[in-house]
Amino acid sequence: MLPLEGLLVVEYSTQLAGPFAGLRLAELGARVIRIEGTEDEPLPLVSLYRNKERFQFCAATEGEHGKLSKLIAKADVLIEGPPASGLQTTLLPYERTQALNAKLIHASITGYGREGAWSAKPYDDLFVQSLTGMPWLNGNADDPPIPFPLSTVEMFASANLVQGILAALVHRSKLGEGMLVEVSLLESAIDYQFEVLTTHLHDGGQLPQRSSLNNAHAYLAAPYGIYETANGYLALAMGSVLELGALLQCEALARYEDPASWFLRRDEIKGLLADHLRTKAAADWAEDLEAGGYWCAVVQTVDELLQHEGFLALRNIQQVQTEELGLFLTPYCPIRFDNSYMESRRGVGRAGMDNARLEAEFQLL
Repeated sequence: MLPLEGLLVVEYSTQLAGPFAGLRLAELGARVIRIEGTEDEPLPLVSLYRNKERFQFCAATEGEHGKLSKLIAKADVLIEGPPASGLQTTLLPYERTQALNAKLIHASITGYGREGAWSAKPYDDLFVQSLTGMPWLNGNADDPPIPFPLSTVEMFASANLVQGILAALVHRSKLGEGMLVEVSLLESAIDYQFEVLTTHLHDGGQLPQRSSLNNAHAYLAAPYGIYETANGYLALAMGSVLELGALLQCEALARYEDPASWFLRRDEIKGLLADHLRTKAAADWAEDLEAGGYWCAVVQTVDELLQHEGFLALRNIQQVQTEELGLFLTPYCPIRFDNSYMESRRGVGRAGMDNARLEAEFQLL
């Protein structure tokens, strides 16, 4: 039995953060009914609809709102967030859902919170990254701002939402009452940068300074970064520059005896390292460093990852069936219980395929 079996979740959200939170709850055993419009989604997003029942909804019809209210009245959790135009134009008020179901965990996700100058602004992961300064942490000192090329903030916000839902369920198990759980992408992006912001607030307001070469973290000393080699790239973690120089047989590093210089003169050190590391292949350097106990990793492509024995040993790719797109491959949920992955119990059906059965089960007609 999975931990959340017996829980009913209504998912009323689009984009990535809300549906990913619903998928995680479904993978943990909850029954998830997804409320959706008529939008076509590409494969990566359609994969978020596995393990879910799909109820197609027309917001323009008053009777449809009555159906949604009946589902909410019987749900344990409602996930709602900024939807596509085919669903609704405003977020569901907590006062309304609480009146329908006093024990409901109402989990709401917004772009920028419900108040403030940005509250009505359309959200996008790139916008939130940009407004919070995250692109200034990527690249080298002379580079323009470079965004993280993934939906970083949405994924982090989704994880926060799931944590909040699980905590609210524990609260309900003790007191028998529902709760409003709110997460915004903006606050999630701020939380994601706790190192940067905490440091900035305590060092006189100095801005983080990217190193000029091989930057990987604005606040970490040399050798931290990724370096080009004669064949491939090598990532070096934090460690003693003196020890690194000895293992690499790079005599030029021996003069940096003062650990303070590893940050104060990090560009100088990184430049020496960059020149030296181009003389051998990444795999050869990694073998030397690992033998000496120094932390490093060869930078792999996606294909190299998928073919590596370290990845293959995990066996964490599953097949999922969709009625419209056929079989596709996607990773398992990374959480294991009793040494077992949680396989998808249900593939991805057609939009609206569960309407008739759900209308009968929950007496929505």
